[in-house]
Amino acid sequence: MKNEKEPSEVLTDFLNYIDKCRHDYQAAHDAVGMEDKRLQDLLHGLEFAADENEKRRAGTKLQQSRRERRQKKDEVKRLELIVRFFDEPGNKGTLNKMRQLLGKQRKEEEYLNGERHYYKRVDE
Repeated sequence: MKNEKEPSEVLTDFLNYIDKCRHDYQAAHDAVGMEDKRLQDLLHGLEFAADENEKRRAGTKLQQSRRERRQKKDEVKRLELIVRFFDEPGNKGTLNKMRQLLGKQRKEEEYLNGERHYYKRVDE
């Protein structure tokens, strides 16, 4: 029994990681935009608050929104270099070639790990 991963498994893990980075980056980017829009609603809520309790509630919501925005913005910054690197034309092409390589690698491993037969080339 082998403990090492097949090369195709390592390549799959890498490609999945890049896809996850892109997905997480986009989700965080969208969340920052949503919090930017929410800011205007919260500021108006604060402006038109009827009493001190309503102002405090609006202030708490504003604080929560800013914290959420900061967290998502940090996530964007954490993933931005990776996403932008693989969005460059040359690197995007390399990523596509790696996906093609993965298919070829899987076929090769299937052959190597499968049942093999030798057929004589010359009859005696």
